[in-house]
Amino acid sequence: MPVPFWDEWDSEGDFLLRPWVEGTLRISDLWKLHNEHRIFPTRLLSLASYMVNGQWNNLVSARINVILAAVIPATLLGFLFRFIGLNSNKWLILPVLIAQFTLPFSFENMLVGFQSQFYFLILFTVIAVGLAVTYTESATAKVIVFILCFLSIVTMASGILTPLAVAGVYVLHSLDKHERAMKNLLFAAALVIVAGLAYMQIPHIAAHNMYRARSISEWTHSFLRILSWPVGPHNWIAAPLWSPGLIAVPFLIKHKRLCKSDLFMAGCYMWSFAQAMAIAYGRGQELSSVPSRYTELLSIGLVANAWFALRYIEEYKKPKWQKYIILALFPLFFHGHKKRFKFDMKDIQRVHEYSVIQTDNVTSYLQTHNPVYLQQPAMHIPYPDSVRLKKLLDNHTIRKLLPPEISGISSLH
Repeated sequence: MPVPFWDEWDSEGDFLLRPWVEGTLRISDLWKLHNEHRIFPTRLLSLASYMVNGQWNNLVSARINVILAAVIPATLLGFLFRFIGLNSNKWLILPVLIAQFTLPFSFENMLVGFQSQFYFLILFTVIAVGLAVTYTESATAKVIVFILCFLSIVTMASGILTPLAVAGVYVLHSLDKHERAMKNLLFAAALVIVAGLAYMQIPHIAAHNMYRARSISEWTHSFLRILSWPVGPHNWIAAPLWSPGLIAVPFLIKHKRLCKSDLFMAGCYMWSFAQAMAIAYGRGQELSSVPSRYTELLSIGLVANAWFALRYIEEYKKPKWQKYIILALFPLFFHGHKKRFKFDMKDIQRVHEYSVIQTDNVTSYLQTHNPVYLQQPAMHIPYPDSVRLKKLLDNHTIRKLLPPEISGISSLH
């Protein structure tokens, strides 16, 4: 729906677009914290969307997100084609890739334009890893990789894991190819330092302590629950879904079989695995299920696991039937998505129903100025605080930013 939702009212409307229209926006405002995040690319996209479209419209932003989301699997495939990786049985990763980037499990990111930071972060990571593999010895490529790592850091707090994953790629390359290893290891060390410095800049928000894991056991339980997605909440399921990367990468390094496409997928695997670890800590107390918005961060890791399952049976030459057990990933993966699809669609329909109610209440208030339309139960208005929402809607600039079908007045353009 076109009406803004939740964080969009503050971070996008009141703190970005309103100052832009009133001529008070400062460059530093683009870098301001949003909870633990900087969301710099998302703010730039919001400004660009408004300047082109002339409206503050969630529907437009969500449609732009479709393009961003589609570029990610296209980029993954582009690098694999470049590395001549999609031959033999390795084409079988395509159903996994298609499932991860078309099914509606991440509906929170699909329906809210403000969630573009997830797509930016994954895209920056995939390109950075791909360039690190393609041009491992190039100084120019290292500069671009460094820029992409910095952009990841100012996209989301968990963007600090991008330089760590890229550093891991350089380390793996050095282990496999010993020539010029020192330069790559020094660059990897620099990326680790950058990640450490960025981590120290993340603010500690006391109100979020209620979400964080309080013990190793609580973190472990949440971590395994995340790794068992999309199959279910049972911890033991994590093993076949994420074991191919843990088994195949050491095997390929030991036998000198690690090719560029393997190195590329190893970077994707390390990044998603680290994201799962971070989510398990940050949401360890409340994690009965994996929140929809976080599932996107697991996508490139699950694709990488499918890749390594296929690579292991390809390279493990001994005629032992046991090696094919690793292919259990595929039926588990598709069974999980098939099982959850109807529930995901119900969630989308439920969110849409709430969105219709929210739009009707906001539109009715703007037409009548009767506060009763904002004094509604949770999720019947698109913001958690009705008093704050009323103040925003009473602001003349905010009202003119909204689409005409909501505000009842023409846009600023």
